[in-house]
Amino acid sequence: MYRISISELQGKAYQIRRELIELIYRTKSGHLDTSLSLVEVWLGLVCSDFFRFDPRNGAWAERDRIFLSEGHACPIQYVVNAHLGYYGIEELFAGNRRPNSPFQGHTVRNLKYGFENSNGSLGIGLWQAYGAALELESRVFCIAGDGEMQEPSSLGLLAAPHNLKPCGNFTLIVNNNGLGQDAKVDIGPLAAAAKVWGWMVTQADGHDWTSIDDAYQRAVSNHDQPQMIIFKTVKGKGGDPARADRLGSHGKPPANEAELAAYINGLEAERK
Repeated sequence: MYRISISELQGKAYQIRRELIELIYRTKSGHLDTSLSLVEVWLGLVCSDFFRFDPRNGAWAERDRIFLSEGHACPIQYVVNAHLGYYGIEELFAGNRRPNSPFQGHTVRNLKYGFENSNGSLGIGLWQAYGAALELESRVFCIAGDGEMQEPSSLGLLAAPHNLKPCGNFTLIVNNNGLGQDAKVDIGPLAAAAKVWGWMVTQADGHDWTSIDDAYQRAVSNHDQPQMIIFKTVKGKGGDPARADRLGSHGKPPANEAELAAYINGLEAERK
């Protein structure tokens, strides 16, 4: 269950997408398409009835953790955490990608702002997160990309329940938008391989609120196995329809007012 209604979630998702588009346009830098694909997945997690956090005390020992391994998607984390009350949206817009700002091109660990880990090269966050789960009783969630899961170091995590310990407090969220920087991504037998190594695997629609809730509730109800949720998403969802689910826009912000208008118009059209 969610702490707020579906209609409220839809309203928040619209606002977050609008702010993502404007933020990255103003900065002229950032991975907008990947961030747009994760809006419902991320919002659905932090608005779930089980998720524990305190924006007044980001270092609260009993908090649940979100580790972002798909580090270039950090704009979605920045905007969502502003909505959660860790800081004001004005601070984000003023500081995004500025020197000495907490809002860099990849996340830098800062518990005051709700950022659990520093990331960069894909795969780093996966092991940071599982290591935390080994030591904690709180729930640990890790968000990774589908292309990231093609790397040998990432696939090695599948064996962690067997080689280390089956952490029932760990949930790996795979953003399966099917597109990398310059090629399509096929995750292949990822789900089947995870099951062999002792994971509980769920596949769900990453833009459907009911499907998202069902997947999360199923995951947190399992205390004996680590869980993998493969969310099927659309890269660039809710933006310019000419760029959504297409190669060629990875890490490319709207370049001018006409392109910005195409994103805003696409967002408004999807809202109706």
